[in-house]
Amino acid sequence: MRVVYYTIPPLLDAALPFIARMSRRVELHVILQIHPGGWQTSMFDLKPQSLPYGMSPAAPVMGAFPPEVRSCWAEARSFQLAVFGGGHSLHLDSLRTAWQAARYIKKLDPDILHLETTIGRMGMALPLLNSTPLVMTVHDPEPHSGETPWKKRMIRRVNFGRADHFILHNRSQVPLFCKNNGFAPGRVHYTPIGVLDLYRQWANGLETDDGRTVLFFGRLSPYKGLEDLFEAIPLVSREIPEARFVIAGQPIPGYSLPPRPESGHVEMFDTYISNADLARLFQQASLVVCPYRDATQSAVVLTAYAFDKPVIATNVGGLPEYVDGGRTGELVPPRDPEMLAGAIVRMLRQLDRDPQAREAYRQAIRHKCQTDLSWETIADQTLAIYEKARASK
Repeated sequence: MRVVYYTIPPLLDAALPFIARMSRRVELHVILQIHPGGWQTSMFDLKPQSLPYGMSPAAPVMGAFPPEVRSCWAEARSFQLAVFGGGHSLHLDSLRTAWQAARYIKKLDPDILHLETTIGRMGMALPLLNSTPLVMTVHDPEPHSGETPWKKRMIRRVNFGRADHFILHNRSQVPLFCKNNGFAPGRVHYTPIGVLDLYRQWANGLETDDGRTVLFFGRLSPYKGLEDLFEAIPLVSREIPEARFVIAGQPIPGYSLPPRPESGHVEMFDTYISNADLARLFQQASLVVCPYRDATQSAVVLTAYAFDKPVIATNVGGLPEYVDGGRTGELVPPRDPEMLAGAIVRMLRQLDRDPQAREAYRQAIRHKCQTDLSWETIADQTLAIYEKARASK
C-alpha cells in the first residue's frame, strides 16, 4: 500500500515515531509543511531558514536533528518539505505551494492520503485529489475554550467535507464528534498517541529530580487552568514550604497571564522552550501537573511519561484515558484548586518519603507506554483504518 502522510511542525514529536513504525508496514511518503511562522515549534526546534517556496527534499533541513531522531524517517520511501509563503492560506504564495503539493501527491498516485490535522493551507488544493481516499486526524474534536476563531471553524468545514475517514485520539469524544458533524460511526476511529520518547535524545543525564519540583509545561492558554494552579500554590506552600513550581511555555496571542500567587516559590519561563531546555525541565521535575479546564488529550502527559514522571491531571475530556489514577498519576476535578493542592501535597510527600512508591509510578508508566500507548500497536490500528478507507472509496 502506498501512503502519503502529511504533517506539520507542531505535531512532529508524535509524527516521527509514527513514521518510523508505519514505514515498515507501507510504502510511506512523508510531507512536512513549513510556513514562515512554523519554525521553532514544538520539537521542530530549528531557526528560521530562507527556503524556496514549493516542494524540496527534507534532508538538508532535518539533518540538524540527533541521529536517533533522523533514523525515524530512514525507512520512508521519500521525505519532502512543502514550503509555504504568505501570511495566510489564500495568499498567492500559499496557493502556489498548495497546488504544487497536490500535483506532487497526485503523481505519486497513493492508495491513501493521511492528513495529520486539518490544514488550512492545503484546503483549496484538496479537490485535485478527490479520487484518493483521505484519512484525517482530528486532534481537537471541539476547539478548546478561548480558542474558537471563525477561521479555524471554516478550515474544518472545508477539510471535513473532503475526508473519508477520521481518527481521534480519545474514545470519549467519538460519539459527540459523530453527532455534531453528522458522520456515521464507521467513519470515525480511535487510536491513542504514544509516548513522546524522542525528547530523551536531548537529555544530558546530569539533571536530577530534587523531590520538590512541580512542572506546568506547554503553551499558555485559557483552557490550561493556570489560574487554578496559581490558587492552589499557596495552599501547597503552607504544607510544603520548600515546594517549587515551574511554569514553562509560550502564551498564545491575546492571552494575559493571571497574577502570580502571593506566596509560594514560582519560576516563570513564558517563552519558547528549546528541546534541550524541555529535557532539562522534565528531568528536574518531581511531578507534572495538567489542571486543564477542558481537554482532548495532552502531549504534556506523554512527554512526562517519556521521563518517567507521574502526572496530576483533571478529569476532563480524554485525560482519564491517559492518566491512570493511583498508578501513573492522579485525577482531580477541574476548577477545584483545593483538590488540586491536596493531590500535589500527597504526591510530593509520597515521592519524597517512599522510594518504593516512586519506583511503582515509574514501572506503571513504562508498562502503559509499552502496552496501551505502544507505537507498534498504534501503527497496526492505523493500517487497519487505511484498509477500511481504501475499501470504502
